[in-house]
Amino acid sequence: MSAGRGHRFADALAEGLERRGMSLAALRDALAARGTPMSLAALSYWRSGLRQPQQEQSMRAVVVIEEILGMLPGELESLTSPGRRRLPRSDLFAVYPDRQDVILRLLRELGMSHPYEELVEREVTTKYDLDARGCAVRFTNIAVLEAVVPGARRLALVMVGETPDERPLEFTSLGGYRVGQVVRDRESMVTIAEMLLEEELQVGETAIVEQQVELDAAEDDNELRYWAWPRVGSVSLWVRYHPDKVPVRCESFTIVNGTEESHEVPIHGTSVHRTVAKFGPGTVGLRWFWGD
Repeated sequence: MSAGRGHRFADALAEGLERRGMSLAALRDALAARGTPMSLAALSYWRSGLRQPQQEQSMRAVVVIEEILGMLPGELESLTSPGRRRLPRSDLFAVYPDRQDVILRLLRELGMSHPYEELVEREVTTKYDLDARGCAVRFTNIAVLEAVVPGARRLALVMVGETPDERPLEFTSLGGYRVGQVVRDRESMVTIAEMLLEEELQVGETAIVEQQVELDAAEDDNELRYWAWPRVGSVSLWVRYHPDKVPVRCESFTIVNGTEESHEVPIHGTSVHRTVAKFGPGTVGLRWFWGD
């Protein structure tokens, strides 16, 4: 390791902390909250330039630090020892591969680098209602959020529509937060809503929020998927059909590192559900098949 490269890493880390207004102790707590614990001594060595991350656990912490400090992917990692293999990263928007640039642009309009820079979801329950046409009409979400930075207050909800002619999504707070700015790209059908908690949280503190989104799907729907990032304690998906249009069969699926696994799940009356524990990063979903 050259001294110049080590000091460039230290300088970049120090600048990132200053921009974020974080102390090393706060960074340590934020790393622990995201499941990547590092000692205060190690972080102090990194910031001073006396040492650099070397082991795999330390390099994983660097990836998480970039996320916590709102840095670009690789901004810190590229300043570590030359020749070191870059660690694989969980793509925040892998569920929307053709819309990533739009999502990032809309997030920048909100002054954010990614949806979970202050708060992450620890438990999620999603209800998805369909009408007699088989079209989605309502999305309701209850989530337990955990702060990963001091003074955490906001989260971004990313929604993607099916057709450009759909009316704008209507976001309603059912408790725990208020709706802030809403930005939309009509052509790509991406809408992002800023969620603002009722009060700021410190690292490790939690809040429960409930939100509802009115949908206007023009075509019948056959899938619900949730992108878990970085890792969620539990995810429950509950799809509720109209009595006049119930699918003939349903399957649940997960997608991790590009590999999909699926199996059939029973339909109980007019609904189907799936719960997974300690999952992510990856996609979990339900897919159903109409008889007509």
